[in-house]
Parts: sequence; C-alpha cells; structure tokens
Amino acid sequence: MLGEELFKLGEAIHGSNREKEILSILKERLSGNYPTYREYLVKTKEWVIDEFRFVVNGKEVKASLLPYTCGYVKGEVGKDIAFNVMPEHPFLVPSIHEENLKRKYSASVFYDKGKLRRISVKDEKPAVFSSIPLKPGDVVDIESKSRLVDTISHNLEFTVQEGEKYIVIGAHVDHWLSGYHDNIFAVEFLSTIEFPKFKHGLKIVFFSSEEGPRCCNGSIQQPKDDVFTMISLDALYPDKVVFSATPDLWDLSRFFNVKRVEMPTPYSDHFPYVMEGYPAMVLYNDDLIPFYHSDRDLPIESDKAFAEELRKSLIRFLIELDKMREEELNEKFFKYAESKGIKLLERKGSIIPYGLTSKLRGER
Repeated sequence: MLGEELFKLGEAIHGSNREKEILSILKERLSGNYPTYREYLVKTKEWVIDEFRFVVNGKEVKASLLPYTCGYVKGEVGKDIAFNVMPEHPFLVPSIHEENLKRKYSASVFYDKGKLRRISVKDEKPAVFSSIPLKPGDVVDIESKSRLVDTISHNLEFTVQEGEKYIVIGAHVDHWLSGYHDNIFAVEFLSTIEFPKFKHGLKIVFFSSEEGPRCCNGSIQQPKDDVFTMISLDALYPDKVVFSATPDLWDLSRFFNVKRVEMPTPYSDHFPYVMEGYPAMVLYNDDLIPFYHSDRDLPIESDKAFAEELRKSLIRFLIELDKMREEELNEKFFKYAESKGIKLLERKGSIIPYGLTSKLRGER
C-alpha cells in the first residue's frame, strides 16, 4: 500500500530530501497511468535541525522542537522557563509562546498528554513539546540548533484528461512528524482514484511546501492559467468533511457527509487559487485537531471505509461540477456578494483571509 510505504519514511519537512523522495515515488507509481506530467520548480526553504536535546533534572527526555525556533537555554521552570499545557486549539500555541517571552521567560515548554507536536511559532527563542509534565523548580536544559536553508523542490502535476479548462485536485506531500492524516492519507487517496470521463480536463497535483515556512508555498508558485475549479484534499479524517469553499460551490456540498459548510480557510493549497479569483475549495476535518501535527497522527481502523465513502462522494461531486460552466459559477459568486451588500467588479482579490476563515473584501 502506498500510504503505508510513505508513512514508514517518517517526517517529510518542506523542501527536504524526504519530501523529494515522496514526489519521486509518486512519479514512478503514476507516470505509467498518466504519461503526461510536469514538474514545476518551487523556491522554498528546508528547516534543518542540526542539534536538539531536552534534559530535565539531568535526564534526557523525549521532546519535539517547534518550528522555527532554536537556541541554548538552561533554567528553572517557573523562573526562567514557562510551562504550559496544550491549549484548546493548536493555533493558540504561538500567542502563548509570544506572551511567555513578553513576560521575560527564555523558553516555552508545552505538554499534551505525552504527545509531541510541531506547531510553528514566530519568535526564534526555543519552544518545545515535552513528553512528560514539568513542575515548578524543575531544572531544564534545552540545546537546539536549527536553520532555514534556501532550496529548490517541485510540484508534480499529472494530466489525467486533456481539456481547454481543467478541474485541478491537489494534495500536499510534506508533513510534520507522523503526518498520516495530514497528509499521507490524501496523497494515497488521490493517487488511487479511477476517474470517469469528463467534459472538462482533469489534473492532479502533488504540492511541495504546504506546511511552511509560509503556508501553501508550493501552490502559490503553481501555474493557474487554465484552471476551471480547484479542489484541495488536506487533513482528511473519518468520517466527515468540512466543506470550505467559495460560495459558488456550496450547493455541491450535498454530495458529502458534511460537518459544516464555510468560507474558504486560508490554510490549505486551494487558497492561492481563491486569491487569484478561481472557484476553489478544500475538504478537511478539524476532528483531527487532537492529533494535528503530532506523533500520534496514525492510521486508524475506520480509514479504509472512510476512503471508500469519500471516493464515491467525490466522484458524484465531480460529475455534477463538470456539468457547470464558468459563467454559471461566476453568476452564483456575484449574486452571493450582492446578497451581502457588496458590488464586485471581478473575482480576483475579492476574498481575503479573516482569522481561521475568510470573507469578502469590504464585508463587515
């Protein structure tokens, strides 16, 4: 099984040789079925960890360094080093680390029931997840040396069916730590679908560098001139999906087992397409949050049944989408904007990030 093979490779940091190895495996596996393919070079950065040790009271403890931090710190918990339990949402970790540094702590240590995570934070001062809880007075020694290195990776695009305008389905190949559902599951899923014949063309794309050092770095650099609609598959988890899409696609959510329908989240490879004015969406599931970017993001028993139901849903969705025209989708989009009291002259730039979601430019 492809997913099992990729999972055994371990962590695939953006821009790394491991990421490139995954892309090479995909090219070897899929080029026989889809002989028309292209590799689009991506300027990115690899996060290289040269050294990392986490010592508590003289004993080395299993831990994970948070991107993109580094440094050498020794001190006491509660005096020099802040200790925090995992907050309700992973995206709160950066602000907690920032607040700790404002309070003159030299480093942050997080604990989440033994799970290790990689969650990007802004400051370079060390931040780690510890596999054990700490208590005030514990003596902690963090030895970490890491760096971001300029490198070249690539996106891998296969033409499944020729056409004038293309439905594009993509999944990123880089992942933090174990990364099974974010995003090995989607990579295997997309690699194994048998598609019916469509009127529109169809391409599948495997993206480099979605996880960093800025979100969606690979898809930002992907050519988009011939796109009809873009669908990203990212952080899929049994047994529902969040249908995060431009409003012209919302009616098509009926083909999926939906947790909710929302405006496009900025945090996946569809969003560069949204910013350029294309109908675009991502299917994901935030039920993954307890295991997000952790070493506990592992295969589970219900994955196989979920993949089969998702395949059926996606095919039904694509068949209906294929019946639609660009003018029809644009009409739906502009009507939605008018319902919000906004008069748009064009789609490009009309949707902007807004926290964990997005909104129409000018929308209050």
